[in-house]
Amino acid sequence: MRLQSLDIFRGMTIFAMLLVNFQDSFPAVYPPLVHSYWDGCTPADTIFPCFLFIIGVTLHISMSARRARGATDGEIVLQVVRRGAIFVLLGLFLSAFPFYPEGRLTQLRIPGVLQRIGLAYVLAALVSLKTTARQQAGIIAAALIGYWLLLRLYPLDDPLQTLTARVDRYFLGAHIAPKGWDAMGILATVPAAMTVMLGGLGGRWLTSTAGLRTRVAGLLAAGAAAIALGLVWGQWFAWNRGVYSSSFALFTAGVAAVVLAACMWIVDVKQWRRWGAPFLIFGANPIAAYVGSTMMWRLLYHSSVTGDDGASTSALQLLYARLFAPWLSPLNASLAFALTVVALWLALLYPLHRRGIFLKV
Repeated sequence: MRLQSLDIFRGMTIFAMLLVNFQDSFPAVYPPLVHSYWDGCTPADTIFPCFLFIIGVTLHISMSARRARGATDGEIVLQVVRRGAIFVLLGLFLSAFPFYPEGRLTQLRIPGVLQRIGLAYVLAALVSLKTTARQQAGIIAAALIGYWLLLRLYPLDDPLQTLTARVDRYFLGAHIAPKGWDAMGILATVPAAMTVMLGGLGGRWLTSTAGLRTRVAGLLAAGAAAIALGLVWGQWFAWNRGVYSSSFALFTAGVAAVVLAACMWIVDVKQWRRWGAPFLIFGANPIAAYVGSTMMWRLLYHSSVTGDDGASTSALQLLYARLFAPWLSPLNASLAFALTVVALWLALLYPLHRRGIFLKV
């Protein structure tokens, strides 16, 4: 089964990732495009969980297809572990890149976006391989409730004192974000994996024999229910990207389901597809877009150049100061810079899309 809406939704998340990432170092950014520092949830905070949800949907579709072709469980496990390992290694490569300044490797940050994707993908796949939909729902509920009760053993109002931060410092030492706690740390990978599993349940429903409109309506209803439960749970366990709180996991999975249902209605039911062409290009090569753009950002950020005043600055800041800051307000200058980068990567990926070249893990 191939849903063009799923590819478009994937592309939308990559587009949004690039848009948010390339404004991270500037003095002023529109609030919806900034991650919450601690409690709360901005639109930017929902992007990564949406991508994890999509991974869950495609995981179920891929595993079902492989089983239909006669693959054994052992073969599926080997493929899952291999893909997860590649994600982790790519993430570590990005953490080290561009291999300067001196001491960068000895201070390497081990957690990261791709590392979490790889670990959450493997954990969700291994749990889902031998379990029914009902068992998976029970595992998700038990894991999210257990995670909530576990984190309550330590303070949740101080980022440095949470159980997740303590675990990261104990096992990884200084190899985490410099602020002393890491939003992509070890323990929070468990609820992130539950987002992948929730996506897997969504994928199971989308591949059912029900009619397309029924599947869209069912996914929309499930997403709305998850959002409502996340809202209620958030009164006792606040939405928090930093620890990937259980309420945050449930709420953002609901958001992902609702957005996917909306995409399915527009693209697959109503057949309105032309608007999604740019997102299809990003969605067809998400790894190339993310890895390539992150390498670009790191090169620009770590490249030191001399500005007009003779002071040393990064190439990133120099481009911002010369091309956008002189004629735009700080908010619009940062947005214009990010949109320019997105347009550049769209142009770079377009030839690959035209030639049917898709870089996959």
